Amino acid sequence: MAEKYPLVEQREYGRAGRRAGLLSRRMTRTDDELPRLAAHHVRVFRVGVEYVEDHGQLRPDDPTVVDAGSVTVVDRRVEVPVVVETRIPSAEAGDFTVRTTFYCTVTDPCTVVRDGVTDVEALLLGHLRSVPGLVEDGSDRPIVDSLVVRDRIDARLTAYHEMRPTTLSGLRARHGIVEVLTPRELADALAKEDDDRRKLAWTRDREEREQEAALRRALLETELEIKREELRNTSALHKERNRQEEERQRSRFEHDTDAERQEHDLFQQGRRNRFTRAELAEDFQLIGADPSAADFQAWRTGDITSDELAQRLDRRRQADREAAVERRSVDREDERWKVERDDRREALTRAEEREDKADQRREETHRWELGHEDGLRRRQEERADTERLQRDERDWSNDVLAVKADLSRRAIDRGLFDSTIRDAGDFINGVGDVLYKQRADAREVPEEDAQGELEGGSAPAEREKRTGRDGGVDIDYDDNGDLDLGGTDSEASLGH
Repeated sequence: MAEKYPLVEQREYGRAGRRAGLLSRRMTRTDDELPRLAAHHVRVFRVGVEYVEDHGQLRPDDPTVVDAGSVTVVDRRVEVPVVVETRIPSAEAGDFTVRTTFYCTVTDPCTVVRDGVTDVEALLLGHLRSVPGLVEDGSDRPIVDSLVVRDRIDARLTAYHEMRPTTLSGLRARHGIVEVLTPRELADALAKEDDDRRKLAWTRDREEREQEAALRRALLETELEIKREELRNTSALHKERNRQEEERQRSRFEHDTDAERQEHDLFQQGRRNRFTRAELAEDFQLIGADPSAADFQAWRTGDITSDELAQRLDRRRQADREAAVERRSVDREDERWKVERDDRREALTRAEEREDKADQRREETHRWELGHEDGLRRRQEERADTERLQRDERDWSNDVLAVKADLSRRAIDRGLFDSTIRDAGDFINGVGDVLYKQRADAREVPEEDAQGELEGGSAPAEREKRTGRDGGVDIDYDDNGDLDLGGTDSEASLGH
């Protein structure tokens, strides 16, 4: 059956929110609350007890959308195939599997939503089982006559649908292909469906991975575009900074030009002080930036006394010693900080190494525990498989012996052994001994037989041979595997 057919998506709505308009506030829903529609989809809104069909034309602020309590997306494809399977008995032990394909089309989306048609396959299966005489079409035919049974069922369904067409809520179903599968064909079909399902899952996984890769590429492109925008902004910022620097240089040049002009204006006034400046320049050239020389010059000119000169010289020497001590202290502090930094770096390195070793030990322990658990689980599964095979073998042997005993009883009831020399009582006792022996063997299944089942599956066949040879039951079968209960000569000899 097609996935999500005919109802693709259903949403229930709460109360619509308010959104401010230009002149008034109105009730509306968001665009995300409206499901998207494909080309063959329609929306059905439930407003109270009414159902309104929408082909994607209603907007979020439409009164129908605002007042709706739910919305449903309906698939309106034409002739959607829906496969229905059922079983009918055959003349043998197995059943025929009838696989019928109906081609469905939604005629009334509102009716489909109102009646809640979510499982079309179940409705069609009930309709198929209600066809008169369908179950008896294969009861008189063996498993190998599946083609004959198929022709019968196809003719019956065609005639029945012509007289009484399939009626579903809002749907039109047309009878299509009919397949009648034997148990082997059904197993092959199921295996093929599983293979197709796995291929579909693999295809979906690959598409999801491709979508994720495309999403990652889009994210990378977005990041690259953001970086390009940042580069463009940085370039614009650099241009603005260059422009501002140019403005500052221009202002500086203009300021220097004005200063030179003012200096030229004051040049004449400065001539009167040139001699004084010359002397000051000569004194400065002789004394320089040496404070001691300046003190000596002040002492020579009488500005300071010899005591003041001595005090200044003492203070200067003391300041020099303090500066030297401070420099040495700063140097020792730098050395101590470097040593502490190296010690902290070594401690952090050793801690990281210890953490790495602990992580490695934990990982190795976890790997060993996982391997140990896998081994235990594998041995438990092998033991369960062996027990299940032994149990199936015992059930099969009991069924075979029960059938042989029943056939022998029927043969004795019909008197087929009356013309033979062998005593029927001995024959019955032999069958009983075989049954008792097989049940005892089933209770004590050898370990090598279970191992043989696991390796090649030959143990049941060997036991069947031993049962047929040593069990004491001598039953003749014809070429088709049926019990030979005697021909016309036996009946003639018995007087029938």
